Amino acid sequence: MLKRVLFLIGNEQESDPISEIAKAFKSKFDVLIDAVYVKDMIKYEVFPSTIEGIGVNIGANYAFQEFRELEDVAFKKMKEKIKSIFNEVYDVEGETVEATLEFLKPYDILIILKNEKPGPYLRELLRTHYKPMIIVSESEEYKFDKVILLDDGGYKANRSLFEFFNIFGEQQLDVLRVNVYDDDLVGERFKGNYNLISKEGDPLKIIIEESQKYDFIIMGDLKYAVMLEKITGKLGIKLLEAIKKPIFIG
Repeated sequence: MLKRVLFLIGNEQESDPISEIAKAFKSKFDVLIDAVYVKDMIKYEVFPSTIEGIGVNIGANYAFQEFRELEDVAFKKMKEKIKSIFNEVYDVEGETVEATLEFLKPYDILIILKNEKPGPYLRELLRTHYKPMIIVSESEEYKFDKVILLDDGGYKANRSLFEFFNIFGEQQLDVLRVNVYDDDLVGERFKGNYNLISKEGDPLKIIIEESQKYDFIIMGDLKYAVMLEKITGKLGIKLLEAIKKPIFIG
């Protein structure tokens, strides 16, 4: 059975780069790909729903309906442009993160476009996601050939590796460990598909430099990093901002 991949389109401007990502992804992996656009009506709630004076309420309702119609027009235009690339292009209404997580249930993986800095929707999805994610930055070219796992020796990176192989099949990859001194117990399992690279030094600098040599990065779960980043300056969020290659997170 083909694995099912869901692309989240956050706005009309994202449709072109996401289409290019989808083309490259489909040419590399044998998967079924759909896209979903969330009509997040919360962003159009300019006026409170209950204000004294019926005239204000009528105006607010009229504005809300006008925004909804604009969303419908924008979606139809976008769908017409990208429908040949995806198996299906859906639209749903609701708060973006909540609607995405609900719609994700029958899929194996979620793919989302990252801006220069992780926005609020991406941060919340990183904190709450329950399926693997791929985070992609806008680029002139998208490739998924040369893969590296960023292994901190923890359980979450290990889980990401096994989920990656489960979805895309076992394949050759490099495994980068920086300042990790415990025994590597995984290499024997995957043998020739697992090339261990051990380094010492500044983790952020080394990982960013090494990542430039690859097309596809596997990382551990960032939920904890997202919640504590302002307090601890977690490495995971800094890497997410710095790395421009596609990032797989289990």
